[in-house]
Amino acid sequence: MRNILISAGFLMLPLAASAQSMVDASDANTLANLLKAEGYQVEVTTDKVGDPLIKGKLDGTNYDLFFYDCTDNANCRTVQFQVGYDMTNGMSLQRANQWNSDMRYATVYLDEEMDPFLQMDLNIDYGVSTTNFVDNFKMWSNVLGQFEDFIDWN
Repeated sequence: MRNILISAGFLMLPLAASAQSMVDASDANTLANLLKAEGYQVEVTTDKVGDPLIKGKLDGTNYDLFFYDCTDNANCRTVQFQVGYDMTNGMSLQRANQWNSDMRYATVYLDEEMDPFLQMDLNIDYGVSTTNFVDNFKMWSNVLGQFEDFIDWN
């Protein structure tokens, strides 16, 4: 009898997981509304090629959520969080490489003025749970803060 009850409990797990709603990159407004529901201030606009773009602010820092792999500026498949920092003396390649070597979730590259740009990609083409998307957003927020500490950003 005990084995039957335990087995029945395991059968319930997939049902609970499948009841959770899923999101993908096909609609910027859906992702923006999800972030707004979590208390974040975001705005949906378009980038320079007409693809969706979400602009937001975390602890005084403006960031962008770019949409990629789009078809005719819609039905996008992936997203990328990005923020750039205009530093007086830029950042050394050695420090950028140190960040990329030590950190796992976001990478930094340097522009022609040696200013750092932090990026974090998400492939949500086949959908992720709303909880997973929000968790990834919180990871972005955390990594952004760690990077600002790393570069002594005010």
